[in-house]
Amino acid sequence: MPNLANLRHQHCWECRRRRVVCDGQQPVCNKCRTAGIVCPGYADKKPLQWLAPGQVMSRPKKRKGQGRLPSLRPQVSCPSPKREAPLTLPVSQKRHRNHPATPPITPTLRPEMFDIIAAMLYYNARIYPDLQSHQLGPSQFVFPILTVEDIPLSVLHTLVSVTINHRIMQMSDCCPEIDLVKPILPRFYHHRGITIRAIHELLDAEETRRGLEAVVSVYAFLFAFLQQSMTPSWRTHVDGFMTLLEFHGGFLEIIDRCDQMRPSLVGLMITAVLANTTSPPDNQFQVADTVTTLRLTEDYYTEVYFPPMSCPTPLFIKLILINELRAREPSHPKTKQAALGILGQIDLFSPEDWTSNLEKSVFANREEFLVIGRVFHASVALYCILSLVSTGALKLTREVEVLRAKYAQALFSILETGMTTPRARKRMTWPLIVAGVEAARAGADVQKYIGRCLVDMARDQGISPPLVAKRLLERFWVGGGERKWDDCWDGAYAFIM
Repeated sequence: MPNLANLRHQHCWECRRRRVVCDGQQPVCNKCRTAGIVCPGYADKKPLQWLAPGQVMSRPKKRKGQGRLPSLRPQVSCPSPKREAPLTLPVSQKRHRNHPATPPITPTLRPEMFDIIAAMLYYNARIYPDLQSHQLGPSQFVFPILTVEDIPLSVLHTLVSVTINHRIMQMSDCCPEIDLVKPILPRFYHHRGITIRAIHELLDAEETRRGLEAVVSVYAFLFAFLQQSMTPSWRTHVDGFMTLLEFHGGFLEIIDRCDQMRPSLVGLMITAVLANTTSPPDNQFQVADTVTTLRLTEDYYTEVYFPPMSCPTPLFIKLILINELRAREPSHPKTKQAALGILGQIDLFSPEDWTSNLEKSVFANREEFLVIGRVFHASVALYCILSLVSTGALKLTREVEVLRAKYAQALFSILETGMTTPRARKRMTWPLIVAGVEAARAGADVQKYIGRCLVDMARDQGISPPLVAKRLLERFWVGGGERKWDDCWDGAYAFIM
């Protein structure tokens, strides 16, 4: 990862092309953002340029007597794309105030394989290097795409939609009326439509429905759709996926015997634990009962396993137990006793001791891990207090109120460090959401800071959930500081994917 202090004196590639002075702002410079231009960044090599459909950089001179040029289509195991009619996307009559009205765009769709190869190149040039540079340890989720030959057709088109959405988010915070976005939105929906049709065909036939390709295709589309949607339906989609897993023996059967699917299913388990924190107590989702989930955590979870989440293992276990308490009858004496016990154990957690005991393979990043440990210690403690007080499992005594103030102050203090520490930054979405709920009592300045951070996280990661979280928090802040944790969530939300 390059030193951020040095980057301030570099010029992004677009400012070099335009021959203007670049301010070096990360991740995109303000000159490009003000001009409505996609900032290509500061890499050593000139980045690839994604041309609009039909646009070319140059045309070779045709030799005398030369016939039609041979096909450049790569040989991959995908059916030849059918010629389809041009796709017309409805354009809202409402125009963005900073952009003049333009006529409706009806693009001519090029062959799908062109977009698949472009998506692979974009992923390898923009998304993969960014993920790799922010890794804290080896992960099975971060790898380059070297070939498309063995990837199912539905997954390939999901990849195209992911890369297009990533580009849109970095251009405009997902505002479809921006002129720069309009030419590529039709391609996004076109490839999503191909994915849905391909999955429908897989699920429609008994033979393919029971195949691993169907499971992989639905899983990839599930996570891509949730990353791209501003109105996610987490429970609806994940319940459908779990129904599909039943054809293969169920979640536990697959995760224990299928090495190919294990990383993805452990990722789903981690996502489910975090989704339960931002869902109503009576709308929880579990891949298994609490005892089995704790066993899976012990067997598979590590702080570097799932790139968006590096919660220390002892604290991640406490999240599982807190979620279970939220769903219990709060008036039961054992519930209140268990709530106090969990809070006491969280209070005793030491980020310094945890960091010193990390595996040697990740010990080189101990400074980043120390920041992450402190952020999640304060976040989990605050979540424990806010959520269990909301359900009634924890009484807001003088002692509990003191702990709430202590961890709120600690979280607000360490968040800025987390957001400016490159390898810790991408793990800050869930702590920002916890801080956002507490910010209802903290004042407008803190609320604005958290809102800006969530917008930056959405643009930086190329996904929509941080913007969904910002929208929910802004609605929650209107009610003031007396509202409770569960008042923020009107449905089941998954923000970490």
